[in-house]
Amino acid sequence: MADVFRPIANSPLRQISMRAFSSLILLLFALGTALTAQTRDEIVRSDKEKVEREGFWMYNDIPGAFEEAKRTGKPIVVVLRCLPCHECVKLDDELVDTDPVIRPLLEQFVCVRQVATNGLDLDLFQYDTDQSFAVFFLAADKTIYGRFGTRSHRTEWMGDVSL
Repeated sequence: MADVFRPIANSPLRQISMRAFSSLILLLFALGTALTAQTRDEIVRSDKEKVEREGFWMYNDIPGAFEEAKRTGKPIVVVLRCLPCHECVKLDDELVDTDPVIRPLLEQFVCVRQVATNGLDLDLFQYDTDQSFAVFFLAADKTIYGRFGTRSHRTEWMGDVSL
């Protein structure tokens, strides 16, 4: 009985069927990945909810940060973070997720997480816009104390950024 199926096993029809089956599996995998991948809007909303839930960082509110800095006398730290860019996600997570060494230092500042740069004052916030992560330290009167963020290479940047 097994000899009856042997010609089919090596036939061009079987090879075509296997190619079609493999293509179908790849297509289903790609569709499943696409359906489960978050959209940019979902990533930003999730990030906003996460940051606002803790209440430590102001979210996309530089004018509010200036008001808070005037009220408290604290300087401001603004983190410009491109979402959904994944290049600096580990650094970003360590900063936002309350690194135990950095957190006490950040408590001395009004902290702003800025992911939307439309309308950003580029005379004040001068930085390399080809980056996905930049940090500014400034006063309530808009005096810049420091500006951080650079990379020497598009993909080999790990040695360039650290907390």
